[in-house]
Amino acid sequence: MPLYLKKLNSSGRETYLYYPDIPNRNAFKVSSITVLRESPDRESVQELLDQGLAALAEEKKLILSFPNPLQGGWNWRLDPEGADDLAALAELQDGMIRPDDKPFELNSLGIPTLKAMLSTWHPMNDTKYWIGIGQGASMVYAMAAVKPENVAAVLGIGGELDDGVCQRAVMASVPAYLAGASPKAEAYLVRACQAVPESEDEAERIYRNEINKSQFVTASKNFREFGEELLRRAWDTCFARVRRLNTGAHGDSDFRINMEDPGFTWFLEDDSLDGRPHTWLVHVPGSIRERMEKGGEGREAALMVFYHGGSDNPQEAAEMSRFHEVGEREGFITVYPWGSDRAGWNSSMDPDVEEDVEFCKALILRMLRDYPIDPARVYLSGFSNGAAMAQTVAMLYPEMIAAICHIDSNWPGSRVGASQVDYKDVIPMALAMKKKEEYDFRMPIWYTYGTREVSYPIYRGCTQQHQYDFWKWYNHVEVRPTPPIEEPHPCGCGVEGDQVEELYPSPVYPHHFYQVNRFYTMDDEPQNYYNYVMMHDKGHEVAPMDAELGWRYVSQFRRNEDGSVGRV
Repeated sequence: MPLYLKKLNSSGRETYLYYPDIPNRNAFKVSSITVLRESPDRESVQELLDQGLAALAEEKKLILSFPNPLQGGWNWRLDPEGADDLAALAELQDGMIRPDDKPFELNSLGIPTLKAMLSTWHPMNDTKYWIGIGQGASMVYAMAAVKPENVAAVLGIGGELDDGVCQRAVMASVPAYLAGASPKAEAYLVRACQAVPESEDEAERIYRNEINKSQFVTASKNFREFGEELLRRAWDTCFARVRRLNTGAHGDSDFRINMEDPGFTWFLEDDSLDGRPHTWLVHVPGSIRERMEKGGEGREAALMVFYHGGSDNPQEAAEMSRFHEVGEREGFITVYPWGSDRAGWNSSMDPDVEEDVEFCKALILRMLRDYPIDPARVYLSGFSNGAAMAQTVAMLYPEMIAAICHIDSNWPGSRVGASQVDYKDVIPMALAMKKKEEYDFRMPIWYTYGTREVSYPIYRGCTQQHQYDFWKWYNHVEVRPTPPIEEPHPCGCGVEGDQVEELYPSPVYPHHFYQVNRFYTMDDEPQNYYNYVMMHDKGHEVAPMDAELGWRYVSQFRRNEDGSVGRV
């Protein structure tokens, strides 16, 4: 594959880019490695590619970025009189999605158009890895110490950590594989991971956090120079295992999922649903696979449909949500569909955009036909644009859906700032209101949002108010006014729940904190059919316990044949 030299118009900084020989938009997750070397010439990049990086990129679907140091080298001491390499590297990292630096074409919402999105690559923010060699390793350590939110894991070959950098360090964990790093760099990374010695092998010392096993450092004496053997070792034991979550100001370390799990089945470009090619990923837990293989009858399993976020794909949705891991334990089937246009979901049912609603309905019917699923126990979730899609499907086909637990939906209305929304103009909402004239459906909802999201604290006219007011009305919950942006409610969630709970549900991430605002219907026997759940310090992300908490709530409900909500 060719090498591209990209120059940023804003700063003039340059990077070489290498893309794997696959379509830029595909159903599989694309990760990235940024390599900091000491020389700015093209030959030094080619040498690294020939030493195993190109082969690894093709095999593992990786984008490679090789930023060029300035003439004086990397400012790894972060000298304020020198170049701001931290900012430059962050900008170059974001710029690896395409080889040119032309402005994006934006739509009326300020989002890149479909054409613009389809023209780019989509490396996920949670799997951005770094390799540093010599002085480049010192720069990588500085990045890991001061801006760890941009670093999933590092491979450092040589290099050191400056005392001044240590004084600025934020002490957030960054998994690392070190070959000849200075004792100070090793000690800092071990301390930031709050790790203790796990291995007594002096040739390859391993330190690991006893609570969060994804926080670890390996310090090897077996390697001193870059080469294919070192690269493969670092990939297999470090990069392939970890990712970085946007669940705090500096992120959290987590493990990657196992796509070799025998429960996964891909359906790629399958046109059997509606004559158009569609892609989806199914996970069937072992207990159900065993029963199906033995020809067992019955329809006891539940189904969870998870819709990916804008510009994401099925594998990215699986790794982000991990609903299938809950399903493996709880015995439900998970399906991760891909939007018809391979970029997002037409949740607003825009007639000028490729249709998704009928695809979603047809996929659920196919799942009911081919798997032992109880049709009364179909649940929906989704992230961001996919959370909007989950709501749209629930609005249009409430008779098919028992409950939903969507995450981080900035819909409807303006994503940034206040706007006026008339529900009659939001097509799915208008259709939902029309359907309620025939039967008064209810929809149990567990909705999760982060306090580092764009609409927090919640204020009058933001997407969150438009969304929860509609669902409260739909479920016969009292709709109380949301305060204006100038006077936000102290709870931060706009309208405080009838009942408020605080949860610290994760033993691996004990700092993850949820505030659950439970709202009850105005029926003679009030029902908890709407929940606004704030996860503190979470950005635009699915946190490790989001799926678990959502499942605990929705799994209580079933959709009765008469359309009413029942209990499992």
